Amino acid sequence: MARIVFGAAGEGFGHSSRAQIIGRRLIDAGHEVIFVASNKALEYLSAYFPGLVKPVFGLTFAYRNRQISSLGTVVKNVMGIGEMMRINSELFGKHLRDFNPDVVISDFEPFTAHWAKIRGIPFVSVDNEHVLTHCEIEHVKGALFSRLSGYVITRAYYWAAQAYVVISFFRVKPTGKNVFIVPPVVRSEVLANTPSSGDYIVYYSTAATQKEQITEIFRKYPSQKFYIYGFNEDSQEGNCIFKKRSTEGFLKDMAGARGVIASGGFTVISECLYYRKKMLLLPYDGQYEQMINGKYLEDLGIGLNRKEINEQTLDEYLKLLEQPQMSDDRIIYPDNEEFFRIFGDVLSRLPKPIDLNCKNLEPLNEELKFIK
Repeated sequence: MARIVFGAAGEGFGHSSRAQIIGRRLIDAGHEVIFVASNKALEYLSAYFPGLVKPVFGLTFAYRNRQISSLGTVVKNVMGIGEMMRINSELFGKHLRDFNPDVVISDFEPFTAHWAKIRGIPFVSVDNEHVLTHCEIEHVKGALFSRLSGYVITRAYYWAAQAYVVISFFRVKPTGKNVFIVPPVVRSEVLANTPSSGDYIVYYSTAATQKEQITEIFRKYPSQKFYIYGFNEDSQEGNCIFKKRSTEGFLKDMAGARGVIASGGFTVISECLYYRKKMLLLPYDGQYEQMINGKYLEDLGIGLNRKEINEQTLDEYLKLLEQPQMSDDRIIYPDNEEFFRIFGDVLSRLPKPIDLNCKNLEPLNEELKFIK
């Protein structure tokens, strides 16, 4: 049995959902796990692992008009320095020091990773963001500032992991021997639904100020129904059917939809790939990882990548939905079994090997070393 600290970033939903999937596998394999999380991830994981989740100060982004505000982000986090020192001092001094973990796993959570590095504890990175820094990718043209910002931020979050497990939905070449490309994982709630093709399109918004705009656009297509999430209300305006927040309802609707319109978040892309749904992506400006997701999604023929939704964009998307599903061997579809095969192999090569009870592993016969 190993003692494991699992840190999950609080921004976005993907980190916490992955922590739940991977954490459950670690616990089921007999290991002792303490989860460290902030913001939404703290609330989400606490529901699954009561008593095992400890708060950490969470770095957050500030947004303005669907763009990341660099100044706003800095100000927002600097203003929380006092709270950061209080929360993190209690975390590391009260909960983690005496726990004495054998390994720290970080899903883009910087404080646990830096704590592990300072104390000489092995740590493993598992996330999708490090595709920007540890893989050879085709970059978005005309987005140099966003590219540099994304690279610097990702690099600064943490470094010197013994292994970088990079989750990707497209095939990409790693830049180091300690970088491992793995397929996306999806939640059991996703696996519970059988995909079908209905007569509606799911639209998921995280920017409530767009409600009137999208309603006006969607009403111009009266023969097409739209199920709209993100405004947390049950109502109907013509062909626009608004639905309250519901994980089960959202996933069921997504599984049965013609297509899905959303921002460029990795989790919803993974779930749409599992259900074989073509997407219309509207990445946030300045969030380079989302911009890369959109670029590759369109390059692979499994969706459109646009800056905003309007009639021209929607016309293009509706035409795309009429075309046969594209097949491209560069696509990496979600595969939980393959993810845990590779991830288990990585953990088995740590100084203190961690067994995930994975069968049919093909050992790489090389112990992971600290990367300086």
